[in-house]
Amino acid sequence: MKRIMAAGIAATAICLSMNANASSMTYVDYSIGTVDYDSSSSSGDYSAFTASIETPILPLISIESIDLNDSNILKLGIGASIGIGSASNIYGLVHYNDYEGNTDSDISFRVGINSTISDRLEVRLSHTMYSDQDGLDNTKLSLGYYLTQNFSVSGNYAVADTYNIMSATARLSF
Repeated sequence: MKRIMAAGIAATAICLSMNANASSMTYVDYSIGTVDYDSSSSSGDYSAFTASIETPILPLISIESIDLNDSNILKLGIGASIGIGSASNIYGLVHYNDYEGNTDSDISFRVGINSTISDRLEVRLSHTMYSDQDGLDNTKLSLGYYLTQNFSVSGNYAVADTYNIMSATARLSF
């Protein structure tokens, strides 16, 4: 039953993405993967749901919900994006981070670049720094393939001081 539901969701996303005009920073995506820790041979689960919207009032609004091996982080942010030529853009985001449990909230800063290699391939590179949770600072590299004009899948690799994350992402751009 789960496979039928997953196939139905994927088919719906592809159908919805056929006629929309995509913006590089307006999207909804979902990532799933594994966390490998440097200090031990154990690994954990990773998932993230992200929504990013370009608006006329605030240039960029970002919402992220991250589950990092059963530690949940809710990120609310604003930022800006600037196009470089016709195929690339750079962006910056400031997020307010709310952690589950007794950890105090903090701020994170992200800078990144997205570039289209061909009409179907896109590479994304970003670096995120946290004000209080230095162990979460990371650099992420993604390579995405557009199945349709607005629906892509990507492979991601994030490197932090004490862990690495390998994940796959499905993205619907609007």
